[in-house]
Formats: sequence, C-alpha cells, structure tokens
Amino acid sequence: MYQPVYQPVKSTAETLKGLFFSNMALAIATALGLLLMMIGALIYGLSSDPDVWDFGFVIQAFGMLFLVGAMLMGALVRQDFDKHVRMALILGAVLLLIFIGFWGVSIGTVAWFG
Repeated sequence: MYQPVYQPVKSTAETLKGLFFSNMALAIATALGLLLMMIGALIYGLSSDPDVWDFGFVIQAFGMLFLVGAMLMGALVRQDFDKHVRMALILGAVLLLIFIGFWGVSIGTVAWFG
C-alpha cells in the first residue's frame, strides 16, 4: 500500500524567513544597494546643478539603505552563517554608516561648494 511521506509543517515565520532572507534575496538587495550608490555617485559627480546634486545624494542614500539593511538583516536573521561571518557583516555595516553615512557626504559637499 501507498503510505504518504510525513513532512513536518513549517511555521509561517520559518517560511517567510526562508523566502525573504535566502541567499538570493540578500544578494539581490546587496547588488541593488551597490547599483544605486554608483548611480547616485555618477549623478552628483557629473552634474553642476545643486538640485541635481541633491537628487544624486538621495539615490546614493537609498543605495546605502539597501546595502546596510541587507548586511544587518543577513547577520541578525540568518543563524546558519558562521559567527565570524555574522560579526563581519555587522561590523561592515557599522563602518559603512560611520565613514560614509547616509547624508554626511552630501552635507560636506554642499557646504564646500555651496
């Protein structure tokens, strides 16, 4: 006789964690963050209008948000990563915020050229 295979039921939290914090989702968020940061840097680097500079800084800030968010969520949610990898992700996100920041570059540049 055919016996159905027993499959343990996963909770909704486990299903969502596997869906949103998979390796592919973290890689997409990281790549999107880096892409937005590069596009923002190109926009404010190649323009001479202060309004366009502000738009470039906003694009770069959203890229930084995606990048830091992916690093922190990957480190805090993914328990299967090695502890040294998780610590490096947290340290990298904190160092990005300290040395680059969301708006620190834009405020310094506008004060310098403005």
